[in-house]
Amino acid sequence: MPELNQKYDWVKHLDVVLTFAVVSGRSVDDAVRTYGGNPAEPQLMTTVEAEDAALDDEGHAYVQVFAHQGAVVALENNSWSGTIPEIARRASADGGHFFSVHWNVNGAFQVVEADGGKVTAFFDPMRVGANDPGEVQPAWLDDVHFEPGQLRTACLTLVERQSGIVFAQEWLVKKLPTYRIPDVDELFRSVEGASTP
Repeated sequence: MPELNQKYDWVKHLDVVLTFAVVSGRSVDDAVRTYGGNPAEPQLMTTVEAEDAALDDEGHAYVQVFAHQGAVVALENNSWSGTIPEIARRASADGGHFFSVHWNVNGAFQVVEADGGKVTAFFDPMRVGANDPGEVQPAWLDDVHFEPGQLRTACLTLVERQSGIVFAQEWLVKKLPTYRIPDVDELFRSVEGASTP
């Protein structure tokens, strides 16, 4: 992974809370619906504009969803729907694959993966090996090493390794199709175990 990490060195200096997910085996419309959005109502926004819109829209977040190299990318600035196991399960159902990484301003990180409707990874990269309750640590973690100060670059590298999709820095400034979605607590209020793998 070190050679890939160098490609993403820029992210260490970026002031952004990010959830980056890649979905394969699904259409953009399917992915938008999984996040609770309406695929018929896209708005073109940058990540900053999406974050600002959410700040003015209590109880809602905004996710940017678009097709890229045969997969679907979902980006959230200052939101974390893509870390919820129920999203991962639904997005990967019927032979699909879902992989997401997240970090926030408090230094919290999350990695989530699901195959065929089953969560196969759910862990904090800073806590690998700690055997925290509820975490799912996959076998592929055996050859992954997380270094302090390199967690963001390692997360983007993991997405590339597990999905084949390279994160493009231009996505953070480009106007992309953006969808209004409900807060995940509201979306899955009646779904038992939505937040557990």
